[in-house]
Amino acid sequence: MKENLISRLRYLEKKEDMTILMAAVTGSHSFGLSSVQSDYDVRFIYVHNDKRSYLSLSQPVEVIHLKEGLFDMEGWDLFKSSRLTLKSNPALFELYQSPIKLITHPDYYRKMNGLIADCYSKKALGHHYYRMMSDNLKQLSKPRDSERKELKIWVQVYRSYLILEYIIQRGSLPPLSVWELLDLVPIDQELKTRMTRIFKAKQMEECISNDESEKNLSLIEGKSLSIKNEITMLHKGKNMETELNELIWTILK
Repeated sequence: MKENLISRLRYLEKKEDMTILMAAVTGSHSFGLSSVQSDYDVRFIYVHNDKRSYLSLSQPVEVIHLKEGLFDMEGWDLFKSSRLTLKSNPALFELYQSPIKLITHPDYYRKMNGLIADCYSKKALGHHYYRMMSDNLKQLSKPRDSERKELKIWVQVYRSYLILEYIIQRGSLPPLSVWELLDLVPIDQELKTRMTRIFKAKQMEECISNDESEKNLSLIEGKSLSIKNEITMLHKGKNMETELNELIWTILK
């Protein structure tokens, strides 16, 4: 499958007259939670081959999207992705943390990976994943829609919680795999057992009962409140504008 994805990306390069600097599989596959029905979410960073387009009145396309069956590919132009990096964008963090790399321009990837590791705002990421956890918990308090949808919501709640605990406890960027996070983040055994049950159910495309969901909710709600204050103490990150400008100029030479 990896070769198939790379082949599709190479096709896009020719079709759009651009060069991919970084590409990886994101979503459930990178979380270690894919099932036989899971889409392949691919995200990539690219630069237009015609460098003059960046100096034209009509700016080049900043987003390229291709959706075919189980394949969902989306790419961001070098300038757009750099602006997102300045804001410590969570989607870019997950792209670079993905364990399933497809294409990496050696110099670009090394410098960007270093910038994200050293300069990304842990506080900004903390606020993002806290909102994700809180919003999904609110969804769970509403009348039940479908068991399958509810399972996906629980995955987001627990994944966000583990990421938050990792950032707060270690002050560094976490891995994406929920199984790695379960091994690395100290949590009580009951919560760990419930998380494991949800993650395995997602992989097997099983459903959970209403009773099980209610027990999960009562256990996690109190823990989520204690995290909110700790996020304010996280590192704000460093300004990367100078380094990003230099990287852009190097790529465009």
